[in-house]
Amino acid sequence: MSMKANPGGRLPVDQESREAPNPEGGGDLQTRLLGLYASARPALLSYIRQMVRSAAEAEDIVQSAFLKTFDQAAGQRIDNLRGWIYRVAHNLAIDALRRKAIHEQAVSEWVYTKPGETSTSAEQASINRQTVERALQRLNERERACLLLRADGLSYCEIGEVLEISAKSVSVYLARAVKKVRNKP
Repeated sequence: MSMKANPGGRLPVDQESREAPNPEGGGDLQTRLLGLYASARPALLSYIRQMVRSAAEAEDIVQSAFLKTFDQAAGQRIDNLRGWIYRVAHNLAIDALRRKAIHEQAVSEWVYTKPGETSTSAEQASINRQTVERALQRLNERERACLLLRADGLSYCEIGEVLEISAKSVSVYLARAVKKVRNKP
């Protein structure tokens, strides 16, 4: 049965009883997923790593794909579980890439539209923007968000509310961000 004709690998109810046993070993979803996790995870991880260009983010996406499949597919019959998990992981990677692009665009806009504290030459302003962009690229997403929100004048509590983290976590992220920015490579 093709994926195009039957997206998600689900069979119509009237065909379930007529189909052959599952080639992935049958059994309950948890057992099938554990087997697939052991056999397909390395290849899936490699595929997602190529998409997002980050080993850590790829690990998170693959893990999320398996968890999401377990949560959402319970009670459904999925004949092509491998195809399903690849589709879920692919969609999660696309979502992550979109979020990253939106975030990078927002950072770039902030850098270029932030009013200067003092009047500087166009050349110095360009150098300053490039320096800030390089510094922000060294930060992870949370550190960057905390630093940008703090630069916009938000308090630790307000930043925590925006990012849904505690004020203490904001403090930690800001300390790390400042340390990374000051310790240029």
